[in-house]
Amino acid sequence: MNETLYFATDAAIISRLGRELVARQETALIELVKNSFDADATHVTVRFTEDGALEIEDNGVGMSRAVLIDSFLRLASDFKVQSPFSPHFKRRRAGRKGIGRFATQRLGDVLVLRTTPEGSSAGLMLTVDWTKFTSGRDLGSVDVTLSPIDSETQGTTLRIEELSDEWTDAQIRRCWRGVLALQQPFPVAKIESNPAVDPGFSVEFRRADEFFGDENTVADFKTEILDHLHAVIELSVSDDGFAKWRISANRFGESRPWMKVHHDHLDSSTPPPYKHLKSAAMKTHYVILSPDLLPSLVYARVRDVLADQGGVRLYRNGFRVVPYGDAGNDWLRLDEIYSKRAILAPIANRNFFGVIEVTDVEGRLFEEHTSREGLIETPAFIELRSLASAVLVSAATRIAEDRGRKTRAGASRPRLERAPSADALHDLDAALKATQDAAIKAAANGAGHDAAEAVVAQVREATRILEEKKEEIATAEARLADEAAMLRFLATLGMTTAEFSHETGMTFDAFRLDFQAVFEMAKLASHGDAQLLAQSERASSMLARLDTLTSYLNTLAAARTARGMRPISLARALHEFHLGVVSQARAQGVELIVEIPPYDPLFTTPMHEAEIASILLNLYTNAVKAIKRANGERKILVKADRISDETAVRIQFFDSGDGILDSNLDRVFDAFFTTRTSAPAGSSDVEHAKGTGLGLWIVHQIVENSSGRIFASSPADNFSTCFDLRFPSEPDL
Repeated sequence: MNETLYFATDAAIISRLGRELVARQETALIELVKNSFDADATHVTVRFTEDGALEIEDNGVGMSRAVLIDSFLRLASDFKVQSPFSPHFKRRRAGRKGIGRFATQRLGDVLVLRTTPEGSSAGLMLTVDWTKFTSGRDLGSVDVTLSPIDSETQGTTLRIEELSDEWTDAQIRRCWRGVLALQQPFPVAKIESNPAVDPGFSVEFRRADEFFGDENTVADFKTEILDHLHAVIELSVSDDGFAKWRISANRFGESRPWMKVHHDHLDSSTPPPYKHLKSAAMKTHYVILSPDLLPSLVYARVRDVLADQGGVRLYRNGFRVVPYGDAGNDWLRLDEIYSKRAILAPIANRNFFGVIEVTDVEGRLFEEHTSREGLIETPAFIELRSLASAVLVSAATRIAEDRGRKTRAGASRPRLERAPSADALHDLDAALKATQDAAIKAAANGAGHDAAEAVVAQVREATRILEEKKEEIATAEARLADEAAMLRFLATLGMTTAEFSHETGMTFDAFRLDFQAVFEMAKLASHGDAQLLAQSERASSMLARLDTLTSYLNTLAAARTARGMRPISLARALHEFHLGVVSQARAQGVELIVEIPPYDPLFTTPMHEAEIASILLNLYTNAVKAIKRANGERKILVKADRISDETAVRIQFFDSGDGILDSNLDRVFDAFFTTRTSAPAGSSDVEHAKGTGLGLWIVHQIVENSSGRIFASSPADNFSTCFDLRFPSEPDL
């Protein structure tokens, strides 16, 4: 007799799926923020509360009872498949389908979800105790609680209690960077030509102070991007048309106070007002995109953001006006001015990051085109564009002077005051101590006790700051000494390598001919001895591999002597790399795969010829070491392609080694950083597969000095590590 049976689901599947789908706590939190993006939220606040909980609060559309039950409480729901775009702003959904509930389980034992749908004051609260989902219980028998609540705020708040992991500030910042591509840093306002367009998305991570409970910002757009930029430039036009500007922050010198704008070319202390332009203001951040002027962990992030969103956007009456400030829009003609190279200070759109706001309630000064795409070039608009452009160029020029750089073609470089020497610091230290002693004596004599104590406090604070500066200088001097020693070491190593390559090149041909003769003699003398013949053929094969690799290294060594720079074809470089090392890789049981486009040479901007080969060899040797340590599948994949959106060419280097720990991702490019120690003589190959910590630092320096960038990205399937290298592509002629 046939029986009808049904599948049963153990409640422990929640925990198993949670750990399987969301292995890292950062990934779990990023997925929850992405869910807020999918819910058309414009702002998300992530809080690590005083009582040890985690809260994710958004102002999105919220969830109705039906949506909550059908999407959140139903495993394998196809809700996001059926609705791939968000309801209002038509955002393509960023969250991974169905992972949200598992993300909350991964982060903590208890979930309290409060949600209020759009246009309603009746909210819902869902409470889930994940510890109830234990092995041996049927999934359908574990209860969760849903109850109505009153709420005046639309959106959703997830509160996760009894957290599974500790959270460091570094992990929190990585989460913020994980959703950077979704964020819109400019003021959230409807866009005038299309009010239904997405107003933007921002995320703020906050943590309660350990002692006082006050919330402090750990990561937001200001702390992660704006605080690292070099200057702030402001412009103000009064209701009467009088204009003034200033540099309110300047990392390279003194700030500039408000200065009147002389736009009439007359030498007067009180310039006249603008004839048409009224009630306008500008605030823009300025940055010089150089790896030497930004922290190494910040440079790539700032560069990527400004490449996509750099420039100055225009707002009228609180509404953004497109296309001003969009990628590729040069309404202030900054790119045009910089391309002519009459002004040498960096003044392209990618160097600025800000907004201009104008007030024109009646719409008489700034009129829109009938197509609602941009503004008519009225006299007020022309004056605004000319003024803003002049202020930005003037400010950038003054900042360049503060840096001691030439500002115009043919101009001489301005002189800078020397930095305080050790003697000057000593004199300042002595003066501070003398002042402190005098203030203490005055206080002891009873004359002006309170005033003297205030002076003492100020001097002590100044002394503390002085000690900090002295420590910073000592640290910088030690770092420079280390770098100088490192450069001497690398130069010596390069000379030794070049000499060795030269000597082997002179003797290898003769050696190969002699060995070939020995091999032929061995074949004749074998008389059917299969073992002798096999050993001879194996030795000949190994010699051929050595010959190929040595030839590649000799070519590389010869290329290092070339001083000139020229565009490099990544396709050719990868082809030659593959020919040079594939035999050596095969001998170690490593499958080396190189993929390049069939008809695209992938030219970079001018570089030294040997640099790409140096990078590939370094990544290859590191990958082989990692593969040996992993003791698993031995596979390396190197791909090259073009990223048209970034006008860049790219190399992706994958390996199946033991990977990089999350805690080391931010440090792998630091000089001398390694997680390994040297192995003693006689150790195994695995133990000798160690690094000195210089290789990736050198690779990083080469890439950054070529105006490129390198970072560890998510590897493809069946690989554990991926290094992503991007170089500016040679522009079409």
